[in-house]
Amino acid sequence: MNIPLIPQPQVVQSRGPEPVSGIRGWSVQLWSPGNDVRLLAAAQGIFAGVTEVQEPGGSAVYALVSEGTRFNPRMARRVEGKHDGYVLVTDTDRVELYALSASGLFYGIRTLEQLLDSGGGAVPALTVADWADLRLRSDYLDLRTVYPTYEHMLEYIAELASYKINTLIIEYEDKLPFRKLSFLRHPEFAFTEEEHSQLLQTAHNHFVTVIPKQQSFGHLEYILKHPVYIGLREVPETVSELCPHRAGSFEMMAGILEEVAALHPHSDYLHLGCDEVWTLGTCEDCRNSGLTPEASFIRFVNQLAEKTISLGKTPMIWHDMIMHATLDEIAALDKRVVVVVWIYGGHRMKADARLILHKLRDAGIETIGASSVRCWDDNGDQNYPVIHNRIKNVLDWIQLAQSEQLDGIIHTNWGCPFSLGSPYGLFETSRYPAFFAAEQSWNAKADISSFLARFLHQFHGLNTAQLSGEEWADYAVTDYYALIPQLLPAVKKNRLTAELIDAMIQYEIPAQRRSPLHTFLFRGAMSPGSEEVITFLRDKYRSGYGDLFRAKQRMQSVLAELLPPQMAELFIRSRFYRPELFEADLRGMITDLEMIEQKAGDS
Repeated sequence: MNIPLIPQPQVVQSRGPEPVSGIRGWSVQLWSPGNDVRLLAAAQGIFAGVTEVQEPGGSAVYALVSEGTRFNPRMARRVEGKHDGYVLVTDTDRVELYALSASGLFYGIRTLEQLLDSGGGAVPALTVADWADLRLRSDYLDLRTVYPTYEHMLEYIAELASYKINTLIIEYEDKLPFRKLSFLRHPEFAFTEEEHSQLLQTAHNHFVTVIPKQQSFGHLEYILKHPVYIGLREVPETVSELCPHRAGSFEMMAGILEEVAALHPHSDYLHLGCDEVWTLGTCEDCRNSGLTPEASFIRFVNQLAEKTISLGKTPMIWHDMIMHATLDEIAALDKRVVVVVWIYGGHRMKADARLILHKLRDAGIETIGASSVRCWDDNGDQNYPVIHNRIKNVLDWIQLAQSEQLDGIIHTNWGCPFSLGSPYGLFETSRYPAFFAAEQSWNAKADISSFLARFLHQFHGLNTAQLSGEEWADYAVTDYYALIPQLLPAVKKNRLTAELIDAMIQYEIPAQRRSPLHTFLFRGAMSPGSEEVITFLRDKYRSGYGDLFRAKQRMQSVLAELLPPQMAELFIRSRFYRPELFEADLRGMITDLEMIEQKAGDS
């Protein structure tokens, strides 16, 4: 049975051809082993009346049944032993929803909500038995350069639940409301304590667990820039990396971890980062230690781990700095550390991932995987994810999760290569691969060929009739961004995201795709007195920079809806600084020609 849901359910069975209508006007009973205001709020978002009933008999079943319908807890056995499972029944005279966990019932309510929205208030008569393949299904929020406004951030966190994402890793950097170390707060964009508390509450309300990411070794630009900490850099000319042997390094990080842990009292994990410490082992302190860079790394991570565990959190780190460690060195790593293996592409991606996963598991170390829905991809100027690479990487990790029996995947979503680098495309442009990853994490058997049409329906509100027909069979899952300009007039939901993607494409046409001026500007420099060369450049200038100017105006208009002015200015500069340098050079060439022509006329 084909219904346009994301994620696609594991099992869907038809109960008849007649749709079920009027559900929003029905009254239901909410059965649960204990009161959970989140379930009550979710049910009240659909039904006209909700009565809470304490579940009898100690069977620990959560249920939502329409009034007059017999409570049937045996239905929940269909998802016994499954992650976040639920069973949903819709029929002409009733709705039944059963689960063995609060999260399962919540996701069943979300499925019913998607069905109602898709059907304009009516739903098919069906039975759904559904569950997640992976226990941990994580999205990623990178707050280092440009990112959503606070209001949009809360909306996005709530939206994650619709796609059954249950974890969000947040790389706060200097946006946390540090207390004792208040000088680490960003002077303009740091959360207030009230805002941060509301963010965590919004996540909790939608069954999303927030894991704080606190870089603790590399990528520490926002910390090591402060005069009090400059002396802790591995080498003075590298602002981002910490020397693990320098007196005060551990004490500094221990104090920061205390603050981060205190601000996340309900998180079981604390992600310590610890990736890409490129200069490790080069300073005199490291050389005098007599340790290899890998051994130095593991020694410091063990100190950080001990501190993290004392704060009631399980530490996570990235894998890359121990990728080439010896078996003896890996054996020394604290077994309470969870190592997240991130490999984002390459023809040996799965083979390399298996090598490090097996090496870590043999050492008794817990592992999970990490794909990326947006990353470097050898393209620092990307305005939206390099989608063919990202889809393949997600699918590769889903296959690894099955073959290697991984418990979860973090689908990272990077906003920039590093804090002082150029931003990638805005966060809003990554929803397509992020929700593709969410579906695959929930149901690895979901139909990939229909995802594009289902996403356009669910996320952008396109009518399913517009997405059927033979021509749609020719579109691949990677065609989303290319299709947005032609589909834009029909977009009803998340229109600002579609307008943003369209604006990025309108910028790319003159700046990158259609004979951009910088690719042949050298001819003007080599032939400054050539009439035909300069006339050619003048003609290209009028058309190319005319289009670029209009693209800039369009981009500014869209960004004004999505970013505070300072972030919008940063993003605009990142895109237009180079072409405007070329423009200044070109205008000088054109001026030279006009002077030559003037002199010729005077003589």
